[in-house]
Amino acid sequence: MASAHSAAWQGPLPAGTVPYQRFSELIFVSVAGHYGFALAYGLWLGQGAIALALAGPATLVFALFPLVKSPLAERWFRPVSHLGILLNFCGVNLALMWMGLGADTCVWWLVWWPLFVALVVGANDGLAWLALTLLAGALHWANDSMGWVTPLMRAQDNPVMLMQVGFLALGVAFGAVARRAHDRYAADGADQQRTIGLQNEALAARAASLESTLAALQQANLDRTRLFAQISHEVRNPLNGLLGFTQLLRQSPLNEVQFSHVEQVSRCGATIHKIISDMLDFSRLEVNPATLEAKPFDPQQVVREVVEMLSSVAQQKGLPIVVECQAPTAAVGDALRIQQVLLNFLGNALKFTDQGQVTVRCSTVPTAAGQDTLHVEVQDSGIGIAPDAVGQLFQPFSPVSEKTIRQYGGTGLGLAICKRLVDVMQGQIGVMSQPGQGSCFWFEVPLRVVD
Repeated sequence: MASAHSAAWQGPLPAGTVPYQRFSELIFVSVAGHYGFALAYGLWLGQGAIALALAGPATLVFALFPLVKSPLAERWFRPVSHLGILLNFCGVNLALMWMGLGADTCVWWLVWWPLFVALVVGANDGLAWLALTLLAGALHWANDSMGWVTPLMRAQDNPVMLMQVGFLALGVAFGAVARRAHDRYAADGADQQRTIGLQNEALAARAASLESTLAALQQANLDRTRLFAQISHEVRNPLNGLLGFTQLLRQSPLNEVQFSHVEQVSRCGATIHKIISDMLDFSRLEVNPATLEAKPFDPQQVVREVVEMLSSVAQQKGLPIVVECQAPTAAVGDALRIQQVLLNFLGNALKFTDQGQVTVRCSTVPTAAGQDTLHVEVQDSGIGIAPDAVGQLFQPFSPVSEKTIRQYGGTGLGLAICKRLVDVMQGQIGVMSQPGQGSCFWFEVPLRVVD
């Protein structure tokens, strides 16, 4: 009930859907009935006290109508309603005793209060008022016997015919208001159902449009990636031939200047070859995720081979590579993928480190599930990475990658490729770094140790 009423004041809703407002017209019916009987007793029968007892508290009930239409109804309508109706109830009971009516006649007056409260305030409130009405009836029976209140007129002097007509009119009015509220509530419910249906249709159409757009974008991205891979493949083939002839040219008799030029061409070609290879690897992973080959291998041998591949780069920069390997010498896993990730880590460490050393560590860690995990990390003493850039390192074409490419060269795809490979191996990858204090890149992949 509370949520529906709160929504009513956040935006215009039909009155038939708002608690307390559906039967608010009953306030007018009730007050009109009180005023009608008050006028009859005051002007026709000359009973001013009875007329005042009937009309005065009814004015308090009439004050509920502006309250039921205000935003304060959510919090204050129920307590204020019960207070106003209780004062009205007491006034009417006093008027009935002054009329000199017996308890059997008073009951016909009292039955309206539980019905009024149930329709205007709530069904549970109406049940509570039913108990209060029974108590009032008992008091009237007791007053008939004890004579606590002195009547102001005789019972036979009351306009019984007027009472019957008044009660009949009140009953018809109550029924008309209830029927009108029911019809309005049903119409509002039907309108809301139609609105919900139209909204659902619009949402379904929008979802279908978005799905179609997404499928088109995915297909376009796949086509672009395939074209990217094809171009990279076509470029790498003649580049391999160029590098091969460069090697042959280096073995020819050359003077010092010619040899320097050939070396420069060879280095440029190797750089281009690395860029093309990264682009091709990334494109292949985008189109067809890598498949694993679980074969027996020596983790320590994999580490040694990677270190040997990059030993010349380390020697040129005067950087020692320290190896701390406690991994077993026999395991089952995808050695090629592990080597590819480690090669990228170590290559980056050497690229971004000018002094100090680079350390490669590897070990196996048992998991709670009883499976072994190979933990590999590469720590350097290089430039480090800003904390806000760490989260973007493993994303392709990130702003961090673009800045690195401009300053150090490369494609910026190496770490993204590593992330894809580690994900395929169902492992984890990460980095710990501070600017100016170096970085520690690590990855963990499951494998099976052979005893």
